[in-house]
Amino acid sequence: MKKNIYKIWLSALIFFAIATLCSCNFFVTDKDKFYMDKDPDYSLSRIDIDKSGRDIVIPAKVGDITVREIYLADPYYSKIDSLDISNVKKLESFTLKLFNKNTGSKLKKLDFSKNNKLRHIEITQTKALKNIKFNSTCESIYLKEISIKKVDLKKLKKLIRFTYREGSLEELDISNNQNLESIKIVDSNVKKLDVSHNPKLKYILIDEGTEIIGPTNAQIEYNKKTE
Repeated sequence: MKKNIYKIWLSALIFFAIATLCSCNFFVTDKDKFYMDKDPDYSLSRIDIDKSGRDIVIPAKVGDITVREIYLADPYYSKIDSLDISNVKKLESFTLKLFNKNTGSKLKKLDFSKNNKLRHIEITQTKALKNIKFNSTCESIYLKEISIKKVDLKKLKKLIRFTYREGSLEELDISNNQNLESIKIVDSNVKKLDVSHNPKLKYILIDEGTEIIGPTNAQIEYNKKTE
């Protein structure tokens, strides 16, 4: 009788141990944490933060699919505390949209310096973001409602389009961006913009009162700054 009780108790203990282990992250794979769209762009479009944690490291592959695009568009991603994309060597496009001014986002920095194939970056409404390190091959940058006061574009010799909207940007040096064709800086704190080293510029959108320095053949439009 005692042997049977012992066997039952031992079986229950083993079952409990297995159930506990199965619920742990030891059995959580990248496929459980990251969702890849089944399209030609190989886009990572969803992260389960409950499974990945708030300090997220995105892998080069999810299963056997190489990550070439990251497209995160939801206030849900304001839960992210840090985002490491240094392993995603084939990344070509990165988008982070939170869609809400009061998301409580804690993401303070992003580093794209190791993403040598990255061509497009779009980041909007990440209020806590104060530092971005760009890669040298980027061609298009769109920033909106972020807290960055200064951006370093010196190494971005391939940059064609740059947009900054509704933020605290105070100065911008585009003297090394000789392939720049379009620049839009509106509702910022930029007081002057030197375009004397940008011979390919075709379009400039700037706040009223911002001084444009240097000759240019670009079309210039002035934005009435919102209060």
